[in-house]
Amino acid sequence: MKLNKTNVDAIALTEKGQAIHRDADLIGFAVRVTTKSKSYIVERRHAGKLFRVTIGKTSEITPAEARKKAQSILADISNGVFEKKKDILNNEMTLSQTFDLYLKQRKLKPLSVNTYHHCIDTFLPDWKERPIFEINKKDVFDRFIKLTEYSPAQANLTLKMFGSMWRFAQVHCSTDENPILKHNPVDVIPAKRGWNKTKARTRHLDESSIHTFYNAVLNYFTERSLYEDASKNAVRDLVLFIMYTGCRRNEAQTLKWENVDIEKGLFVFKDPKNGDDHLLPMGDHLFEIIKKRYELRRNDYVFPGSSMTSSAKHIAGAQGLLNTINKQTGIEISLHDLRRTFATICNNLDYGPYTIKRLLNHRSGAKNDVTGGYVQVSLKKLRLAMNDIEAVYQGKLNCFD
Repeated sequence: MKLNKTNVDAIALTEKGQAIHRDADLIGFAVRVTTKSKSYIVERRHAGKLFRVTIGKTSEITPAEARKKAQSILADISNGVFEKKKDILNNEMTLSQTFDLYLKQRKLKPLSVNTYHHCIDTFLPDWKERPIFEINKKDVFDRFIKLTEYSPAQANLTLKMFGSMWRFAQVHCSTDENPILKHNPVDVIPAKRGWNKTKARTRHLDESSIHTFYNAVLNYFTERSLYEDASKNAVRDLVLFIMYTGCRRNEAQTLKWENVDIEKGLFVFKDPKNGDDHLLPMGDHLFEIIKKRYELRRNDYVFPGSSMTSSAKHIAGAQGLLNTINKQTGIEISLHDLRRTFATICNNLDYGPYTIKRLLNHRSGAKNDVTGGYVQVSLKKLRLAMNDIEAVYQGKLNCFD
């Protein structure tokens, strides 16, 4: 008989044992009846192995829904992929499978994806093929202690990321009928020891180093400086760009010409770290730098790589420049330290907190900052601030008194 609602409702419960009522149209689809309930099932033999899968009780799922699920399961069995999916359904999903699914369903920025990969591949490689729900509190706590010896900050980051993926797997694999009631094993860390306390980084260019570093950047010279192409002074200009704008390294490296208004001296960082597009005017010196780069543009990026064969690539960083200047001047600094320097200059110039937040693209209007949601800072005010910041680097304005 065909398993439609009328026929399924008419099937009587058994007095003892169980009975199987098979669908006349879809081979492998059936209803299993016991003394207490009726359930849709799939039964199919493939490659010498018998598969029996319960789809759901007839009182909780319609025949059409059950038939659709049965068709999908039967296709997976025939294609030899059901075992892997069954592992996930049976709460046997590995850390590696969890991570793959996590990346597919969560909208993560490329930098976050790279960070997750680094943490898992470097610090949790032996967990990758283990079922995630078999990784227990002792495993987590022991790994946390071991990683803390290497780097307290890395220990925090790695295990917090693992905790996020564990919670994701718990929600994904739980059903109303079969909830996963285990506690997140990462909870043992704050309960037993507490997360590592890490000092906030404060390194920046101060009054004794800012002009020395700035002049060293202006005079940075490589063989590429001789070429009249898009790669000319690209590293130097990238560093000056970050110094003058306070932007994040990745935002500068990946800036495209389509997001630069060369006529008005404006640029916009699309979908940055906090998700809010960031529109900024250029200071006068930066405007001159960008106009020269525009005349020599070769591809989509403001700061393209030097390889002539990699027309779609942007610059990869500025570590070579920073290392050279460190040897020349003794000043050790990172690109993110330059963002911190930018914020320090803004503060020392007595610009208000909302102007500084706007320049750094930090969100205003947080839960405890209702006013910030109303304050709008004009482009004219922002351009004035950008020129003042350039003047500090150039020694025309002192903000360290």
